[in-house]
Amino acid sequence: MLHPRTTASRGPRGARAWRSSSPALSGRVWDQRHRTVTGGLALLVLALAAWPAAGLPVSDAFAPRAHLVALGLLCACLLVAVLRWRALSEPVARGVRSVAASVGCFGAACLATAVTGGSSEAHFLFFILVPLVALYETVLPFAVAVALVVVEHGVVGTLHPEAVFGHHHTAHDVWSAAALHGGLFALGCAGSLMAWGGARAARRRASAVVAELSHRACHDELTGLPNRSGLAQALERALTEDARELAVVVVDLDRFKEINDTLGHDVGDQLLQGVSRIGLDVVGDRGLLARLGGDEFALVLPGTGGEAARAVAEQLREQVRERATAAGIALDLDLSAGVAVHPARTAGGLPSREDPRATSRELLRHADIAMYAAKRAGGGAVTYDASVHDHHSALRLELARELRTAVAQREQLVLHYQPQVSLSSGRDDGRDPSRAVLTGVEALVRWQHPTHGFLPPCEFLPLLEQTDLAHPFTALVIDTALDQAQRWHLAGYEVPVAVNASAQCFTHPGFVEQVARALHRRALPARLLRVEITEEALVVDPGRAATVISDLRGLGVSTSIDDFGTGYSSLSYLRRLPVDELKLDRSFVTGLGADGPGVPGAPAGEPRGDEVLVASVVDLAHRLGLHVVAEGVEDPREVRVLRSLGCDTAQGYLYGRPAPAEQLSPELLETTRPSWRWVPAQRVAGPASAGRGSSSG
Repeated sequence: MLHPRTTASRGPRGARAWRSSSPALSGRVWDQRHRTVTGGLALLVLALAAWPAAGLPVSDAFAPRAHLVALGLLCACLLVAVLRWRALSEPVARGVRSVAASVGCFGAACLATAVTGGSSEAHFLFFILVPLVALYETVLPFAVAVALVVVEHGVVGTLHPEAVFGHHHTAHDVWSAAALHGGLFALGCAGSLMAWGGARAARRRASAVVAELSHRACHDELTGLPNRSGLAQALERALTEDARELAVVVVDLDRFKEINDTLGHDVGDQLLQGVSRIGLDVVGDRGLLARLGGDEFALVLPGTGGEAARAVAEQLREQVRERATAAGIALDLDLSAGVAVHPARTAGGLPSREDPRATSRELLRHADIAMYAAKRAGGGAVTYDASVHDHHSALRLELARELRTAVAQREQLVLHYQPQVSLSSGRDDGRDPSRAVLTGVEALVRWQHPTHGFLPPCEFLPLLEQTDLAHPFTALVIDTALDQAQRWHLAGYEVPVAVNASAQCFTHPGFVEQVARALHRRALPARLLRVEITEEALVVDPGRAATVISDLRGLGVSTSIDDFGTGYSSLSYLRRLPVDELKLDRSFVTGLGADGPGVPGAPAGEPRGDEVLVASVVDLAHRLGLHVVAEGVEDPREVRVLRSLGCDTAQGYLYGRPAPAEQLSPELLETTRPSWRWVPAQRVAGPASAGRGSSSG
């Protein structure tokens, strides 16, 4: 089973650590320490064997035969300690070898004491061997060593005090000698136990730190879920150990950036934590939930096919839409999900020729491709289809490369213009569009691709935000639009041109200067250019956006907020940004004037809800000194309602579809020609003075 969380275990602390019966040392460390102890034992055996041969004095109380027997026992202990004992389990083998080494070492100390007749120098061996045997950090060999010392000093020392404590001790003072030696030995044991406990506690703390760092390396700090690294490990493990089919789902939250930038990053973090809890509830024990980063999550569902995985994704989507809250605010949050499925394998996991790591990366890539397909479709869950999505992904990469070439060559990108007409002229009531008065046009870019033909903006504009082309692309559009405005201007027509600016342009340091140069080269009045701003540009960096808008106003260039009402930020920024116009999104305009239900609870005959909303927006904009443009106007009834509500300008198919400049209606264009006085073209301030905010008039 895949677990979404792991917790680092914590062991006992302090002096209790040394009492643990489980081996605290790794196999490598234990072997190193055991070699040290057995090496000491071997040196003692050699020294005791060479003692008589070197002509050194041997106690009269110790017979040569007993000396040889004791040496034989010590050699046996050394042999037991050195052998590997592969027939025994590792813990048992360690116990046997460590006990044999402990018995051998302290047996050698007892033998040295007896051989030397209880000399003080021989007793020093006990104090040296106590910390040596304590290196095992195991109770059994240490307890055996203590028992040997007690027997040697207590029993043998009582019966034969001259062999243990020396000839100067008698039976009358043996207990005082035993007490003195026992006290000193106890102090040595206490010091060894303290060092033993401290070393084990330090290792446990180090192990806890390593476990914590390992946990952090594989888990997301904000949500506690596995991160991308932890997901990769779990996915590789599932592919290796589980032969069933396996589904991977990549989930991306829609509109999260707007919420995060509008309400703050703290609220965004709370939202991500809430979504992770919802995800854990939905996934349960069916699989694993991980956070890839930002607002992206991933699900690993072993034993789950494509349809079942899509059902889980849709369930997660429904729960997120119902339960997503942050800072006590219920939020309108949606998600897009991509599903990729790896088929069932033969028992035993992946065939040997498949690499789990490469397979897991491929599954995540496929799920990611499907997720972006779902996002383009407006949300929901999409299952990866190689015949469709691989081709589409490859096409997007190819288009991104070709778009760079198109921007550099400046030939394939063309502009179409959609009319904007006055609703306050009194000539047009919506029944006869030919009586409309033209107030400007919006420049809309199209790509005449040499291979794929005519491409609408939705096919290539999203690529701009993923590359560094946004600023040069916008510069190209502005230049092309101003070239057309200059042709109209020289022909006597005052046609302001609106151009959409990417969010990246408002963070580019040379954007305002580039606009000033474009106007100066064509000797155009700055009033003939209007820059339309998306709400994304406002929320990315509001301070920078306000500065750029002020600098554009200083040039005489007007600015407009595009698609007003579709995001979270417009109302909060209207009062702070020096914009000149807002464009009401078509979703608020479509259907105005049609028969339908009014505001819930309102008396019969009262205006419909969308009319009340449009009226409120128009009134608010006018109070702030803003011009209002309604987009998507297609029906004369919409014109009549908009005019009655005080809207200033209309734009939509009713007055003309986007078309090349030469297809603009001559009658409509004629309404922009000055009829009673000649207005000289005012030159915009040149690049040298653009930074000083001079106006073109």
